[in-house]
Formats: sequence, structure tokens, C-alpha cells
Amino acid sequence: MTIKRYNVIFVTMTIWQTFLKTKAQTKDPAYQRLADDIHQAIAEGHLASGTKLPPQRELAYELGVSIGTITRAYDLCLRRGDLVATVGRGTFVREQRATPDAPINLRVNIPADIGQGVEIAHALARRPAGEFMGYIPFGGADTDREAGATYLALGGMQANPADMIVTAGGQHALTTALLTATKPGDLVLCEPLTFGGFLDGAKLMNRRVTGIPADAQGILPAAFETLCQQEKPKACFLTPTAQNPTGTTLPSKRREAIVETALRHNVMIIEDALYDPLVTSPPLPLSMLAPDICFHVASFSKTIAPGFRVGYLTCPQHLRAQANDIQHLLGMGPPWAMAEIASELIRTGAAERLTRAQATEIKARRAIAAEILDSPAKDQVQNPAHRPAQSIRKGDAPHLWLALPDHWTAEKFVASAEVQGLLVSPAHHFAADQPAARQTQSHIRLSLGAARSRDVLTTSLTAIRDMMQSQPTNTQRSI
Repeated sequence: MTIKRYNVIFVTMTIWQTFLKTKAQTKDPAYQRLADDIHQAIAEGHLASGTKLPPQRELAYELGVSIGTITRAYDLCLRRGDLVATVGRGTFVREQRATPDAPINLRVNIPADIGQGVEIAHALARRPAGEFMGYIPFGGADTDREAGATYLALGGMQANPADMIVTAGGQHALTTALLTATKPGDLVLCEPLTFGGFLDGAKLMNRRVTGIPADAQGILPAAFETLCQQEKPKACFLTPTAQNPTGTTLPSKRREAIVETALRHNVMIIEDALYDPLVTSPPLPLSMLAPDICFHVASFSKTIAPGFRVGYLTCPQHLRAQANDIQHLLGMGPPWAMAEIASELIRTGAAERLTRAQATEIKARRAIAAEILDSPAKDQVQNPAHRPAQSIRKGDAPHLWLALPDHWTAEKFVASAEVQGLLVSPAHHFAADQPAARQTQSHIRLSLGAARSRDVLTTSLTAIRDMMQSQPTNTQRSI
């Protein structure tokens, strides 16, 4: 094979074989499939920094495609930052320069980099000037809401576009729902450990918050019933699928019981469904079970890119107009151009493809986490007290809820990790109230998508495992 002259690695690599096997089985353009395979090979460490790629003409011959296909694939990889090209020398895998002074942030819950930024940037470059010279139509154009309904279907939600509002991300949608469903001083129930953005928003808006007792499967329907009877809440905020931070998914029977109780006590439900599209066969959303009392919050921030700032709020029909007025006052929705880019990606199938690719990447990263965190560190005795608080390999959530050994507290662990250049989230960031806070002394949350590559994730998790199996040291001293 001619390619042998350029790098023997390519003889044993599987990326070209993968491309040949899949090019007839996918609707994606051949150049994009090839670029994706190259990106994946780099992320998995099969293509090392500095590796020289075959010349375009010879690779086209070996794969049985046109030179134009290879040119477009290489160009996409160049724009993604995967490759560099020098006239007279060839095309190489970009050197990954270490930045030792910058901490590795496993605290922020963002999607893994699978090349989605390039597609968004190119879609932005194609926007007509008029989209930057005006505001998005009130509540979103019909075409944008229809596209949004298509996106929601990836998570099992069948939404009526007439009941939807296009928002500037999930937080905008959540704030709108809270302001629509409650007033100052009202009680809002939630999971005992929940999204910090909700807790901060509720505090800012002077809403009282109480956590619902839960077990390893999620909130307890009987406890929810008791709280509804005794405390008379106005609303309930829940993340029933791939819950943040615990990663649990509420079983269907519990969902039905929760909805039945909420209907009987006239409690509005705000459903955070940002993670639903990442889950294999998710249970029916709460909003499908009781659309008259449920707000459904969705966005691209956990599936494609947080900088997109496009979300979708599906409202009870009788509250849609009120919610639309509130969201308009909060910020008038996303930039028109971004809403149109979202619709374009949905209509072309790119949003589904990127979401599926993200789900695949998260599964691979969870497998890496399971391999590392369930094994002892070298030259150390494994501490039997350490066990993940959930099944790492089998889950779908892009975050891990990790139990620490008895000799660590979350506060000490977070401080020690930061000294080593690792940022992780202590459990108290998610505690809804004091009873929940008392149960969070020995847990941390790790975000798997935040690491810029699988290699970085592997290094980070190995350091975390070694820390867990060592004794705490003083990270702060008074002198």
C-alpha cells in the first residue's frame, strides 16, 4: 500500500477501514464521515500529535473516493483544529500543547468537543445580514418552534409548536417558568440535590425551596404526597431523566404517581429535560403525562454547545401567553440568527447527528471512568470504602456522582484537587436545604464532557482515583 511510505501507523489503523464500512450505511456526506473518523481517532489517541497524513491523491485512490472528498475532509479537520498543513511538507495532526498552569475544570457541565463548534460557526457565517438587524419574532417564528418540536422528539417529548416559546437558553426558560408558575414567598419543591442554577434563581426571586426525600431511584412519591398535603407548595422543579447531580432516572411508575399527586393538589411541575436526548429510550416525560400542569425546559447546552443560547419552553396552553410576556421582558429571546441556526441544524439532521455523537462520546467517557475509578492505584492498596454512588458504565448522564472514602470530606477533597490543578464540584453546591446538606459531606460531582479530550480525562480521573486512595494532606496552613 502506498500509504506505508508516509506512516506505518496507517497500515494498522482502523479509521480508514471504519470509513469504508460505514460510507455506504450513512446519510452523512463522505467527507464529513471521514473528518469525523479522523477527529475520533485523535480523541481516542490512535492518531498521535505530529502524525503525517497521506497525500490527498493517494488516500483518495485507497478509499475509492474523489480527491474532492479528501480535500473537503482535510479542510474540515483543519477548521476544527485537528490538523495543520504546511506547503511542501504535508498535513499533520496538530500538536497538543500542554497548559500546566491552567486548571482542568471538571466542574462545569458542558458537552464534549466532537467538532460541533465548526458547524455552528459555518452556519453563522451563512446568515443573511437582516437576521442581525432585528429581533426574533415574539416568542419565536413558527418555523423555529416547529423545528424545536422536532428536536424535543429526540428526548421523547411530543410538543405542540403552538404551546412553545423559543428562549435564550435553558436558564431563560427555567426563569420564565418559575415566574409564571409562582409568586414571591411561594414554596417550590425539588429533589434534595438539584441544579444550582435553580437554587440561585429561586433565592433571587424570593421563592422558598424544600427538598423531597429520595432514594437511589429518585424522589419518593409518598414523600411528595405528604409534602403536598402539609406544605401546600405552588410548584415543583424536577430533573427526572439523568438527574443533575446524581445521574438517576426516575422510573415510569414513580413519574405516574408524582403527576397524579400534582394534579390532585394543583401543583405546577417544571421539568428540566436538558439531558433527555442523551438517554437511550428515556421514560415518558412528565410533560407528556400532564401537559396542563407542566412546563418543559429544553436547550442545546448539554447536547451540542452551551454558547448556542437557544432553548425551548413548552407551556400549559392556558399559561403560554403569560409566559411569553415574561420571557420577552427577561430578554426577548435569543438572537434571531442563533435561533435560525438552531432550526437549520435541526432541519438538516445535523442536530440529531451531533446529539447522537455526543451520547456515544459520553458512553465512551463513562467506560473510561469505570475502568479507572473501579481499579486500585499502582503501588497502593485499594480502599474498599470507595465505590461510585451509581453504576458508572451503564449510565447515560454526562456527569458522575462520586462517593468519597470515609477519610475524605468533600470540602477537603475539592481543596486538595485544586492544588493539583483539578476543579471538581462539592456536593453542597446542589443541596436544596439543610437536611440535604447534612447528607452531602462525602460526595463530589465530576463532569465528563469538560475535559478537552479522552486523554485529558484519563489523566484527570487517574489523579482523582489516586487522591481518593491516599490520606488527606493540609492544603492550607497558617504561618
